[in-house]
Amino acid sequence: MGQGNYERLRQYFHNPNVNKPLEEIYADLDAYTYEIFENQPDRFDTVSFFVVLPPVRYEGRLIKGLYLSESVDLLNKVLPQLSKYFFAHAYSMYAAFPWSNTADSYSSIYDNPHRNRWFRQTYPERANKILISCYDSDFINEYVIAPKPVPQKDIDVLCVSRLSEEKNIPAIAKALKIYHQKYGKKIKMTLIPGFHNFKSIDQVDAQAREQWRQIEAIFADPFDYINLVPRAEYYQQIPVYYSSAKVAVLGSLLEGKNRFLSEAMSCNVPVICFQEFNQYVRGEDGAFPEGAGLYAKFDPESLADTIHTVLENPTAFKPRLTYLKSRGRKNFMNTCLDRYSYYQENVPDYVRGQAFNNLWLDLAVQQNYQMSLSDFLYGRSDKSHLRGLVNIYKILNQWLQF
Repeated sequence: MGQGNYERLRQYFHNPNVNKPLEEIYADLDAYTYEIFENQPDRFDTVSFFVVLPPVRYEGRLIKGLYLSESVDLLNKVLPQLSKYFFAHAYSMYAAFPWSNTADSYSSIYDNPHRNRWFRQTYPERANKILISCYDSDFINEYVIAPKPVPQKDIDVLCVSRLSEEKNIPAIAKALKIYHQKYGKKIKMTLIPGFHNFKSIDQVDAQAREQWRQIEAIFADPFDYINLVPRAEYYQQIPVYYSSAKVAVLGSLLEGKNRFLSEAMSCNVPVICFQEFNQYVRGEDGAFPEGAGLYAKFDPESLADTIHTVLENPTAFKPRLTYLKSRGRKNFMNTCLDRYSYYQENVPDYVRGQAFNNLWLDLAVQQNYQMSLSDFLYGRSDKSHLRGLVNIYKILNQWLQF
């Protein structure tokens, strides 16, 4: 688990109209983070180190790199020299602003100026952090999580989601039943909850069993409406499931770093989520680009109607095109580097919004790592994405000697 008061978040899981001043809601959301700190050794093997830009020495200059992680303070403690070669971008993996004290920039997830002002006023000791609205904090590779050739789109509704209370899977189940009653057609949802070593629904954890019990109360036989795929391999199988789907549906009202919408759009699948999804975090910002999907009200019939609209108009949406206009790794890199005046001041011929295409950076990465900037960003280097604290420590200790 993360750190902080998770109980304060539960009031937002199923209630789209929490009656509180907005500033109190912000405080509730900031009360829990899923970052990894030094007092959580049981999570050290999941620490991530994503390299947006590697450090380079070129033409007499040292240009610092940029990495993102959910464990910035921990990494800076075990590798004190890290900040000499890298700027650190932190994300909380949930709705909170990161709690990291040593990160240079924070993921604010969405572009919400009101919440950003509240943060700076509430936490003056961290008010100088660079805030970046980074939707793709998972650093999704849009060329791997991408459309795959499939015989046909034979999945009516796809949901890649844990069976946990905040995911509101029973609400989607109700919508499937209403769809059958209202439109005279039984559609089926493929649900991929990510169970490890799955044997039967009776042997999953208590929270998942409770969610399934609620689903059983809706249907005489849940498997008439739900195809349960316990787990799918991320890089090989998941893109195939997305590519086989007609629509992807998210049931949550509150999340933080949710991969599902981004993965679906990257695989060219129209998405549906509730209008109230992450509403307090988003402010006026959208959960996805216009043209990538539709919003439903937090009501099973509204969700059923919205699913029907998408299924009846399969050519009305251009999810991958609209998604990649503003998101994906190239845009992520451009967005992050643009927010640091350091790069504008120190990288020759730097143009805002075009860092990925900067020839000097490309030549510098080629000189230092024998590959293009694009290849490094998209994971061709064994240093592009490191995982596990021991492995990160070992590789960075060698790497930073340069």
